[in-house]
Amino acid sequence: MTLGQEIEHVRHKQKIPVFVMCDIFNTDESGYYQITTDQQHPTVYELILFIDVTHHPLQSI
Repeated sequence: MTLGQEIEHVRHKQKIPVFVMCDIFNTDESGYYQITTDQQHPTVYELILFIDVTHHPLQSI
């Protein structure tokens, strides 16, 4: 599973709205789509925010 797929899997599992994910990754919906399809990679800071909000470790990093 790629990083983008794992992020989207956690989002669905925890029922987090897309607009919250956009806030975490400081982007809009098209930018979030690029992250989930691995066309763009989140920064370390954004990954830390994601882990802090979801309380879920990422295995892909």
